[in-house]
Amino acid sequence: MTSLKHTRYRQFFPSLNGNNQQIAYLDSAASTQVPEQVLSEIEKYYRQGHANVHRASHSFARNATNAFELARKTIAEFIGAKAQNIIFTSGTTQAVNLLADGLAHLVAEGDHIWLSEMEHHSNLVPWQQLAKRNNAELKVIPVLENGDIDLGYFRQHISDKCKIVAVTHVSNSIGAMQPIPELSRIAHQVGAKIVVDGAQAVAHLDIDVNRLGCDYYLFSGHKLYGPTGIGVLYGTEQALEQIKPSVFGGEMISKVSFEQSTWNTLPYRLEAGTPNIIGAIGLASAVQFLNQFPLKERLSVERSLLNYALQKLEQHPQVELVGKPMMRVGIIAFNLRNVHPQDAATLFDQYNVALRCGHHCAMPLSNTLSPRGSIRLSLGIYSEQSDIDQALDAINKIMELFDD
Repeated sequence: MTSLKHTRYRQFFPSLNGNNQQIAYLDSAASTQVPEQVLSEIEKYYRQGHANVHRASHSFARNATNAFELARKTIAEFIGAKAQNIIFTSGTTQAVNLLADGLAHLVAEGDHIWLSEMEHHSNLVPWQQLAKRNNAELKVIPVLENGDIDLGYFRQHISDKCKIVAVTHVSNSIGAMQPIPELSRIAHQVGAKIVVDGAQAVAHLDIDVNRLGCDYYLFSGHKLYGPTGIGVLYGTEQALEQIKPSVFGGEMISKVSFEQSTWNTLPYRLEAGTPNIIGAIGLASAVQFLNQFPLKERLSVERSLLNYALQKLEQHPQVELVGKPMMRVGIIAFNLRNVHPQDAATLFDQYNVALRCGHHCAMPLSNTLSPRGSIRLSLGIYSEQSDIDQALDAINKIMELFDD
């Protein structure tokens, strides 16, 4: 496959070609499109023979097991981890819930759980409910006016009562990137575990969980050019051992009697039931697709496009940016003056521009920065300058409607 300098990403994505080639798809933070390579791998698996994994001895089962475990290894290497430290889930949401249930024994009455003000609801509500069940206290790292978290506040107020810190690596609503290595250091100083929601980071950054220093790192396949229904929970060996299983059944069992049961070894102890085999294979194929391109070049292309979009939107007299974080990846939140975000998004669609509007499943942050919500523009590997220009042209046409 040729270098990105000499080809267009979009040609590898059938959903953005043919009848859909006029669509400026700028909603990749919600879900990315899927390249042909992944679609072909999924079809090939089913055509060549499907079977359950880790059970039967026939060839279909052996092939399925080998493909599933190879997928685990491929995904682990993508984030600098070992295969045995990768737990497959249905997505980031299930991974957070698995942790909130499995780490509940670490949180006693009066203990603290720290979150940031910019968390997605999926990394907020499970911890909120754990705090209520265990009579613990939910603490919040506030957001500064520009959208960055107040790291100084966190340093000043965290104490040894803190047992868990759960933060996003990249905000899904404004694209703000958090200093995870520093947050990990602060959490570990007081003996707390740190959980990082990497759903919006994994497709846009060079992720190495060892450099990040976190105990757990979570992400979803459908935001990484893979299928829906598959996700990853990474944990250090010590951190994974502290998770008590909360879902029981096949695969996670070692021995069973009517009197008691014993659990399997990791990672299978936390993967009850038949896993999403094709989801894991599809996600590994998406990782392989990305690995065909030089990482620095891929990130450079996205950075150039993000800077272009930011410059154009900042200069537009009818655009109000929501949040101006110091470090961000390919997400921009904004509003059009005197136009409700929902109305704007509906009109964008009329001009073949796909954007997201609303609170972006992050209502606390939205209430702080833009109570009526916002419009979110988010980039993918297939995004091009023409998509940004199409969105800017749509803004001009929308504002003409409201000026009349």
